[in-house]
Amino acid sequence: MQQKTGIRWSSLLIGVFFLIIGVFIISFPEENLFAITWLIGILFVITGFIEIFVRRIMKQATQKGSNLLIVLGIINIIIGILILFNVVTSTTFIVYLFAIWFIINAVLNMFTITPAEGSNKRFHMVSILLNIIEIIFGVILLFNPLIAAVVIAVFMSAVFFIIGITYLIDALR
Repeated sequence: MQQKTGIRWSSLLIGVFFLIIGVFIISFPEENLFAITWLIGILFVITGFIEIFVRRIMKQATQKGSNLLIVLGIINIIIGILILFNVVTSTTFIVYLFAIWFIINAVLNMFTITPAEGSNKRFHMVSILLNIIEIIFGVILLFNPLIAAVVIAVFMSAVFFIIGITYLIDALR
């Protein structure tokens, strides 16, 4: 078996691109949160059109089409348009939604026992402690949207860094 040598240039370029985006997001967290919100609006619109298109294809292929797909498609398009024309309000909503998600996730995790927690009492206590910290953090985010905006930007930046590093590793192996 022959081993390939050299650099995979496409992976290298994509990796560098993702790393640059990660740096850009972390450098301007508030401004980029507006851009992220705008992208979410575009994704809602695209998803809506895809759902309507899929419904049309289904109807042609099976002579039966789901009306639910049309309804979901229209709802997604409307939500996307509302987000696109109200970016500031939508960004605020997303920030609060993020904080509420933190709180709900932590509360649900407190009442869920994983197999590892069931077999180790210390691990279970650490899990409960971390969930309490997550609830406190969620409440802080709920009452301080600017911190929440920065946290969202940091998370997004981390995702782009991880993807970029993965592509760089792929390019150099």
